[in-house]
Amino acid sequence: MPTSQGDPRRREGHGARNEGERLVIVANPNAGAGRAGRARDAIERAAARAFANVEVRWTERPGHASELAREAALGGADLVAALGGDGTCNEVVRGLVTETGTVNPATVFTTLPFGTGGDLVRTLEMPRALADALWIASTGTTVHVDVGQVHFGDAPPRAFINVAGVGANADVCVRVNGSAKRLGGTLTFLGAILATVREFTPVPTRWRWRGPEGDGEAEVPTLAAFVANAHYCGAGLWVGKGGSMADGLFDVSLVPALSFSQALRGLPHTRTGELERIPGVVRFKASEISFESQLPVETDGEPQGAGPARFTRLPRALQVRGAWRTPPIPL
Repeated sequence: MPTSQGDPRRREGHGARNEGERLVIVANPNAGAGRAGRARDAIERAAARAFANVEVRWTERPGHASELAREAALGGADLVAALGGDGTCNEVVRGLVTETGTVNPATVFTTLPFGTGGDLVRTLEMPRALADALWIASTGTTVHVDVGQVHFGDAPPRAFINVAGVGANADVCVRVNGSAKRLGGTLTFLGAILATVREFTPVPTRWRWRGPEGDGEAEVPTLAAFVANAHYCGAGLWVGKGGSMADGLFDVSLVPALSFSQALRGLPHTRTGELERIPGVVRFKASEISFESQLPVETDGEPQGAGPARFTRLPRALQVRGAWRTPPIPL
């Protein structure tokens, strides 16, 4: 990508080593269909060139990234980076954030892209090359952003940073996570979406929410729903267009039952951020939203269980560093 003098991806002095911050990278060796694990030595060398005080901690099992991230934050790390895809980012954030806030408010989160979906990195405008992403980790813009939470009954809430999905979204994630992902993010997700839309049965669902225009509710035969904290999911579906990670509000889209042909015609609108052009879609902003049915739920591309469920936000709870040309809030 060509860059200008004002682009944070390439500033004067690019490549200078960060001497002042301690970085812990939580790395998923399975990211990028196993490419991260095969590039382990190269990743660790690149990290050591970018930061004088850096440690790469490799995950060994599901949920391990949360443990490593929490240990790093409690141990005083200035910066914790998730190296992997959106699922790795989700686990790391769940390690950094408790039910009421971050375990160490001084710790900054960032991501080093290496996965299939890569949707959070689109919102943070992170470069794909590892050296450039490490440069942004060192010098990028840091902003306090909201963190979403999903609640299932009396169980402790589960944090998410990007987008939560309900209904067919969760089935798509199951298909993607069970695939080899060799076709890359866009084609892998497209194939999973088309297969799911053919087979998924919409469920009559009552939705209730609280937003800037007051309380609302709707009864929708729900095919899918997007509860967006950030902008993208599904390898580039722009479901949070016009929103902000720091405004205290979710950007919500409720997608009703559609025929397969209607869904095909509607897919391009999900990539341009114009979901309202799909027949019957309901869009609004909400600080809290719940639904009453047994539709499955995913957060940041990871299946979490089935409803009923409620979504809330922890306003400005986490510091995040990115390459935003225009930060989501005034600095």
